[in-house]
Amino acid sequence: MYKRTMRTIFYVVRHGQTLFNVKGIIQGFSDSPLTQEGLEQAQKMAEKLKAEDFCFGASSTSERARDTLLTIVQDRFPVAFYKDLKEIGFGNLEGDSITKLLDTKRTDWTEFGGETFSQAASRMEKRLVALSEKASNQKVLVVSHGSVIREVLHDLDASYYDVMPNCSMCKIACEDGKLSLLSLPEVLI
Repeated sequence: MYKRTMRTIFYVVRHGQTLFNVKGIIQGFSDSPLTQEGLEQAQKMAEKLKAEDFCFGASSTSERARDTLLTIVQDRFPVAFYKDLKEIGFGNLEGDSITKLLDTKRTDWTEFGGETFSQAASRMEKRLVALSEKASNQKVLVVSHGSVIREVLHDLDASYYDVMPNCSMCKIACEDGKLSLLSLPEVLI
């Protein structure tokens, strides 16, 4: 018997530049607003993606991701917000200098009240698979965060370790519940 393949294509975008990005402050579950440049990045991404036929958009519940998504979508299609698309939780290190993260190869932030990189990647991957069930053979726009996207991409391509630039995009497919990487992050704007 022939089994029909269901494939969803996710256009995954990192949120626009934020005040904490500019100041070099750890964000994680914490939030800071988009800068003027971040808003302009999202507007340029809206222009770049306006011809794409998305069935819906999704982002984390963080203000920076929500604002980026809503700026890109411009009321063209429905949106939803999910906690499991949030950035990696860095616990009580959030609000400190980013050098505390850059000076270590740590992947487990639980001793600081945060989570592990693998926990964060797993929750995002599960959400993408769940979203694919609502969007078989369609395109979905997803706005999330640099570190959690990096960990998902690393799970799909073990050689990938970079953090995506603000408002850059990659593509991930989900076919019959299995994620695969279609394109590495690119700055399109």
